[in-house]
Amino acid sequence: MLLKTELLDRMEILFPDSLRLADLRRAYIDRDMASLFRLFANDYGDEANELRKAVMESNLHSIFRVFEGGFKLEHRSNELLESGDLRKFILEDNVWSLYRLLLDTHDTQIVKAIKSMHAADVQWDKDAMSQGQLKSKMWLIQELRALDVKLGTVFLCAGWYGILATLLFEHEFDITAIRSFDLDPAVAPIAEKFNLPWFSDNWKFKAITADIHDLNFESHSWTSWSAKNNRYSHPITESPDSVINTSCEHIEHFDDWYAKIPSGMLLVLQSNDFQDVQEHVNTSTDYNSFADKTPMAEVLYGGELKLPAYSRFMRIGRK
Repeated sequence: MLLKTELLDRMEILFPDSLRLADLRRAYIDRDMASLFRLFANDYGDEANELRKAVMESNLHSIFRVFEGGFKLEHRSNELLESGDLRKFILEDNVWSLYRLLLDTHDTQIVKAIKSMHAADVQWDKDAMSQGQLKSKMWLIQELRALDVKLGTVFLCAGWYGILATLLFEHEFDITAIRSFDLDPAVAPIAEKFNLPWFSDNWKFKAITADIHDLNFESHSWTSWSAKNNRYSHPITESPDSVINTSCEHIEHFDDWYAKIPSGMLLVLQSNDFQDVQEHVNTSTDYNSFADKTPMAEVLYGGELKLPAYSRFMRIGRK
């Protein structure tokens, strides 16, 4: 599972404007008294501020005893929280309390999925929640929001765990459905955990095991195993309105794949210059190199995001 400090850090990347989330991190990592009192103030109001003014020593145990024993005030936060969750997390490193606190701050399916997989001891690659991965995805979200485009039916190529799909749904883009195609069959059930509300909504999200070189971007038919019905689904034929591939550096024979995408298709593409990973078989030396590989009739956005270990490149436009 992700370390508690890592989970707090990643949530701050996803929700950079959340003061409460920042206070939760400071209270836990730095044992910051001001942050702790602001968290109490959110639950207990003016009484917490009055106590903060009166406190002269930094004794965390005493503070929790006062709030949980003396005030006995009604909690004004989300019903998900249990009594003493803030104390259990800060003083006892209780990860289940952390999950409840995070969901009280932001009701995101990402935390729900991580909690569910932790409870079921599901193994997954935590690199999907690395800073570079999340910053790259939030960059994409930010630029797509600025363009205000309709995504319609999305073919998400090399979609891995589908976390980008989760973010697209939670940021309320104009989406009909997302189909996440990946060659690795092990990622599909995890992608559907990260997108459970939309997977359960008549397959508004569906993870499909397939080689993206085999996709027909004009009209593609696919089937999927239904555990509920214990059989494969009837073939479903769909035509994408947009194609997203944030893993272009992983795609062998990239020119062949790109040639299959019809003219006029809305594309969102990312790659990088990180050559130290064996699976990165199609890196680009710079943005211009990536642009040469992905010619578009209309470029809506093009740019570079500099990260500590590498630079990521993104192009949004119509082929």
